[in-house]
Amino acid sequence: MKKDNAIIQPLKVKHLVHSDVAILVSAEPDIKPLIEVLDLNNVKKHRLMMSDVYTGMMNHLSVLLTGPMIGAPYATLILEETIASGINNILFLGWCGSLSENVNIGDCIVPDSSFIDEGTSRCYPGSKDQSQADIHQAQKIFQLLLTSGQPVHKGKIWCTDGFYQETKEKIMTYQQKNAIGVEMETSALFTVATFRKVSLASLLVVSDELYQYSWQPGFKTPAFKKGRKSAFQAIRQWSRLSHK
Repeated sequence: MKKDNAIIQPLKVKHLVHSDVAILVSAEPDIKPLIEVLDLNNVKKHRLMMSDVYTGMMNHLSVLLTGPMIGAPYATLILEETIASGINNILFLGWCGSLSENVNIGDCIVPDSSFIDEGTSRCYPGSKDQSQADIHQAQKIFQLLLTSGQPVHKGKIWCTDGFYQETKEKIMTYQQKNAIGVEMETSALFTVATFRKVSLASLLVVSDELYQYSWQPGFKTPAFKKGRKSAFQAIRQWSRLSHK
């Protein structure tokens, strides 16, 4: 890994307190339900840029949850601030599109790696064509979902900056590379986590399908709602296990 010569470095923010685990949440509708499932005590809320930060206790475990965050540049800003607070055990929760006929709306994906088609990763020394999850943490959340009976897949995803430029040609390209999903944050988060030497895994709930080269949204379907609930429960279990 090359030396970090960046002039501006992330600084510790007062209300980003050191916590045992941090959960970064992409979609605003997931924040309050997840806090309820975690059953946090003594919850405090603060503002960080365009996101809210919640800190609280789950039994003897300190938890920091922050969001929403959309797009690689903004998500990595939040991640950098989180890491600067001293937290090194992090999980990202997001939504994604399916690129595989075997991955349905409401299923979960735990990426082990992500193809980089966004610009933020390129700004970091040592970036390549793909970025990697913390395999140990990814396996842990994958196993929790599998044991619960929730449909879950582990594999590669494609990360793009161009939400409205997911063309047939691009989808076919990444399908040929065995990508099973597409979203906008994970590859950059993996890149930053690797660069900063912290543990980060990603958990994605499939909200829509693109594998037939047409858009099939599923945001209001019972399957998507069920998948999100299963993800919340898995995150609760992951939080407890990750601190042991």
